[in-house]
Amino acid sequence: MKFFVTAAFPYPNSPTHIGNARSFLLADVIARHRRGLGYNTLYPMGFHYTGTPILTMAESIAREDKELIDLFVDLYKVPRDMIPRMKDPLELARYFHQVSKESMRRLGLGIDWRREFTTIDPIFQSFIRWQFRRLYEKGYVTRGTYPVGWCPVHNMPVGGHDTKDDKDPEIEEFTLIFFKDDNGRVFPAATLRPETIFAVTNIWVNPNEKYVEALVEDKIWIVSMKGFNKLVYQKDHVKKLREFYGRELEDVWTLNPITGEKIVVISADFVDPGFGTGVVMSVPSHSPDDYVAYTEALKREDQKDLLKRSPMPRRIIEISDTDDMPAKWIVERYKIMSSKDRAGLEKATREIYSIEYSRGRMSKDLYKYVDDEKIKTFVVEEIIDKPVSEAREKIKSFMRSIGVADVFYELMNAPIYCRCGN
Repeated sequence: MKFFVTAAFPYPNSPTHIGNARSFLLADVIARHRRGLGYNTLYPMGFHYTGTPILTMAESIAREDKELIDLFVDLYKVPRDMIPRMKDPLELARYFHQVSKESMRRLGLGIDWRREFTTIDPIFQSFIRWQFRRLYEKGYVTRGTYPVGWCPVHNMPVGGHDTKDDKDPEIEEFTLIFFKDDNGRVFPAATLRPETIFAVTNIWVNPNEKYVEALVEDKIWIVSMKGFNKLVYQKDHVKKLREFYGRELEDVWTLNPITGEKIVVISADFVDPGFGTGVVMSVPSHSPDDYVAYTEALKREDQKDLLKRSPMPRRIIEISDTDDMPAKWIVERYKIMSSKDRAGLEKATREIYSIEYSRGRMSKDLYKYVDDEKIKTFVVEEIIDKPVSEAREKIKSFMRSIGVADVFYELMNAPIYCRCGN
């Protein structure tokens, strides 16, 4: 009888380490056991030449990265005259391939070296193409568009093996809600809570950060510079028209696409321009961050006047814990006095979001805040008195269907660096 054993083949971007040895020895024990039982056992070994680990190390050497070169010479014992040749990724891979192979021989592994291969061998690449075609034909593999980590230097997807510290990109899907000003410019606010669209009082932007007017698929969008840099990789036909500071947007009025209410843009230093689009919809009744920032804005005469002309905070989600606005209730409970109390606000936000999602129901009078008859019918039939968990998905789908919302992807565990350093 035949028996096949394999272990994950290594990246030859360094000598074999103890983790590799453990994997190879476990496979070797199994292979020897089967041979002892009379099986015709095959244990081959390959070397992973493809991917970013080797490429980025070669690029670092080409940049004369002293830390990496010292590591190679002092720890890995690479001859110094070999270093210049390692600017070529293939030379680097071939060198550590032979070093690793010698280590495996010294371990006494029962590998059939007649079957040795690398991932750039034409026969192996042909095998992989055949394998994917077969899996696709059998319905085990699908083709589609998916959010992935992306290296803008190499223009390729990156996963955990392609990043420094082997950090897997954690990507979250946001709903991008379109608020439009009188000139038709779109203020796209990224949110994880689209069901709170009925209680938006204002939009926050950071006055001290750079924003851009961008042409996005034939419409002008207003986003932070950092938000624009993400849109380039998520939308087609994105072009920057001009740059300006967020303070220029103060007192711009936009339209809530669901309620039809006029919503004012307010400056706030706490807005992180690198998160989402840098355009934040404010819901003081259900967001602790927004509640505290809103109360602080009311103490400034210029912003107080603007907010008084915009919709007032209102409760749109019912929870049994309180008859007050949930955000106000949780902020007072944690005795949060300032928007600078980040630890308290983060804890309060996690708790109230969890309570509303698990036990909250949408208010029965939501229809009163909507003018458009089509939208009002949808709200009455699909949203009022529904659990938040159900209403969230329904309002998200509805807004996308009528063209006032879209999808936006955000990296939740940023910063993540490709092995190339970008």
